[in-house]
Amino acid sequence: MGIRHLILWLAVAAALSGIALHGYISLFKADGGPNPFTLGLWAWSAFPYAICLFVALARKRPLLVLFGAVAALAVDLISYHSVFVAPTSSTAAVGLLFAPLINLLACVPLGMLAGRALEWWGNRRTAS
Repeated sequence: MGIRHLILWLAVAAALSGIALHGYISLFKADGGPNPFTLGLWAWSAFPYAICLFVALARKRPLLVLFGAVAALAVDLISYHSVFVAPTSSTAAVGLLFAPLINLLACVPLGMLAGRALEWWGNRRTAS
């Protein structure tokens, strides 16, 4: 198994971890259990990770996906901590609605851009 294959597996694992985290939040941490709102929140929250999985399987660019999924997962873990572990205000849960938007518009694209830059740098270094 080559390094590229290993990075692809890590990228898929990071994306699936993000989907699982949001599934846990929607199914078990939500007040009143699963309902149409929490299932919709799960779908909304999983969308950035679905994009990462699509890029992983369609483009075979593991560094792009790894960096994008890890950036999104970092934001989601910070959001989880601020809502469920150490909430500082009564409106902390609003972060669960906005974290996927931040992931979709900033974290995943910037993470993928960083992964592409690292790919380019690595290819440039090995070519010379």
